[in-house]
Amino acid sequence: MQSCPQETLQLCSRCQEFYGSPQNHSLCSKCYQDFLKEKIAKSVETICFKKTTATLFSSSSIPSVSTNALPLPGNETNPLPIVKNRCKSCNKKIALTGFGCKCGGSFCGMHRYPEAHACKFNYKTAARLVLMKENPVCKGDKLMDRA
Repeated sequence: MQSCPQETLQLCSRCQEFYGSPQNHSLCSKCYQDFLKEKIAKSVETICFKKTTATLFSSSSIPSVSTNALPLPGNETNPLPIVKNRCKSCNKKIALTGFGCKCGGSFCGMHRYPEAHACKFNYKTAARLVLMKENPVCKGDKLMDRA
């Protein structure tokens, strides 16, 4: 039987509580996971910084003095998102219980019916169009002797 050469075990270089391995940069498993998360976060920050600086320097209207400026929310380049968690009629917060309408708005329980929120959607013409698509006109030949 041959004896395997024993590796010298070293404590983690960060926490000094558990043993680290050379594959993990002399870090224990927990510290190595934290190290990877930090590395990913730094790479994402640099990518975001490169994108924002590229968009800043690409437009000629921005002076070269504002190298650290970031685009402001609400600009033409970054419009604010439309918030759909409020009733379009009374501006009440509706969260998960909102009711959608065919006119495109979200409404609370009190204004969910078309009569309650003065809906501009024309239900009659929409229903007529659906009926015309589903039920085409069937006309038979009036003269049976044609052949």
